Amino acid sequence: MAWLDPQWFTLEALTAEWRRKDVRKWMIGVITVTVVLILLSQPETVPTALTIDSVGIDVFLALLEMQIMVVVLLYREQLLQWLRTADAADDVLGALMRKLVSLGRNMRLVIRGSFRE
Repeated sequence: MAWLDPQWFTLEALTAEWRRKDVRKWMIGVITVTVVLILLSQPETVPTALTIDSVGIDVFLALLEMQIMVVVLLYREQLLQWLRTADAADDVLGALMRKLVSLGRNMRLVIRGSFRE
């Protein structure tokens, strides 16, 4: 059926086309085009837009996740030292971290039933 054929625009033809279409692939394409167009509007992000356009948004996000994992693994000791220092400090971040740990510990005790009378 030709693209501009009037029979193509009937409800039955559009429904059949929608059933044949791979929705996930179509959505990834729409998201990729949207992100590329948004990034092309700023001159600083043109190289990123061209990279996303060439490999696709799903591959670009996988590469970005891999880079984040590598950075975390490379700076693991520094991150752990920073967290230990922040936990021992008497500022807002240290208090928040201690509260979150105690909240988790107390929730575990409640689930076990340790607070029953």
